[in-house]
Amino acid sequence: MKKLSEYKQIVALGLVALLCAGLFLAGAPGIVVLATVILFQLLAFAMSKPLPGCFNTVLTPEQLKEFEDICKELKSYVPGLKDLQGAEGGFAAIKNLPTLLKAEKDRADAMEAALKKLQKRGIAATGENKVRWVGRTPFISDIAARAIASDLILQAHSVSGMLPKILGDEERCEKFLKEARAFAGIEQKAGGALSPADIPLPTIYMPQVVELVFAYGQARQYSTVFPLGAGTVKLPRLQAGEDSFTFLGAGTAGMSAAIGQKEVQADLVTFTANKAGGLIRIPSEIEEDTFIQLGQFLARYIARQFALLEDKTMFLADGSAGYANITGVGNYCVANPTYLVKPAAGNTVVSDVTLANFRAMRALVNPAVLANMAQDGETNAAYFMHPSLESLLVTFNTVGAPQIYMPARNGQPATLDGWPIHWIGVSANNNGIAQPNAFVAFFGDLSYWYLGERGEPRVEVSREVFFATDELAMRALERIDVEAMAVDAMSALQLPAA
Repeated sequence: MKKLSEYKQIVALGLVALLCAGLFLAGAPGIVVLATVILFQLLAFAMSKPLPGCFNTVLTPEQLKEFEDICKELKSYVPGLKDLQGAEGGFAAIKNLPTLLKAEKDRADAMEAALKKLQKRGIAATGENKVRWVGRTPFISDIAARAIASDLILQAHSVSGMLPKILGDEERCEKFLKEARAFAGIEQKAGGALSPADIPLPTIYMPQVVELVFAYGQARQYSTVFPLGAGTVKLPRLQAGEDSFTFLGAGTAGMSAAIGQKEVQADLVTFTANKAGGLIRIPSEIEEDTFIQLGQFLARYIARQFALLEDKTMFLADGSAGYANITGVGNYCVANPTYLVKPAAGNTVVSDVTLANFRAMRALVNPAVLANMAQDGETNAAYFMHPSLESLLVTFNTVGAPQIYMPARNGQPATLDGWPIHWIGVSANNNGIAQPNAFVAFFGDLSYWYLGERGEPRVEVSREVFFATDELAMRALERIDVEAMAVDAMSALQLPAA
């Protein structure tokens, strides 16, 4: 196929025709339009090679030659057009090409989305989306750390002048920004920073942060984590003191006796997904080679804070607005004194608590709690107390009974009278100072207390909260609730008021 530039005469004639049409539409007199065509053609005749004869056609010899070449090339396509016409669908099929191309594009997009899902599943299957332990320190995977750090860097870049404040110099900013973009698969935009809508949050890596919360927090580790399907969920709970089955009569007399009604009392427990969380002030300077370490730091800090919040809520929540009207184990027992142990008045120091006080806690819970065995053969019932109480528990080992308290060994937890002890950091500290009304310990099966969770925690960057100080903060939020699903599953040991 010849190039269009090779048909100079025909192209020039076409341009003149377009010019004349434009003049006519612009309101030029018809005589001017006709004169323009005649003058161009006379000029073409004057510049063309002369041919023998008295008469000539309205086209110059050069124009005729180009027109003849065009016809010959079109003729070469005629057999192919005939074949296309005879094919399935014929020329009508060409009209459907846009629809077919759109359907093919949609199919390619669906395949790409399916591939991304498979990649996520592959990460989970290969263990790349799991927390790993190095010594006694948990680490999220490098890819998750990169995701969290990339989110921070890209969000900071979306605020004019913010990234240099965090990273220091332009060279370091460019290095970190390049690594963050490479991870997120984002090409650099010309003429401006990324908007928050362009930044993908690392939601597929949030389960690793949740797994870290399990490592740090006892509430999430030993209670029942219940996913809330809505903002408000109601679950039935059996009340204490339900009727017991009895014999209907002795011998044959009981065979025809009427079966009396046995009632099970139940009430509804309402779970409300309350928003909780906090802000992490980003350090003012970040070293050049700490991109992954930054993600690890943020993940562990967020997990520790979530764990601390959940533990305080589970054990100490007092029903006030500060705890979103949630009541934890301790104050639940205060409201139901049947499950509360208090030393004698005046014993307001943790060291005043006696072994008898600890043992009395076991007698308050439902006997079924003491017999409830976990799958590994160990009881679910356990003590929960601050690790500083170990110095007090050791004093309970006397010459006649040296095995009352046993420290942790060989991977097994510490025990008191054979019952496991789980150390928590929110109960009273054995510091020798009077702590009126402080909770010293809890006992029972915490799996009967539910930690309701709505969705997964969210980690986002906040640019407004530290506006006055021109700083950036990472915001971590979760939606949780704590409720007792068995009224007599836990007991508490509380110091007296005075």
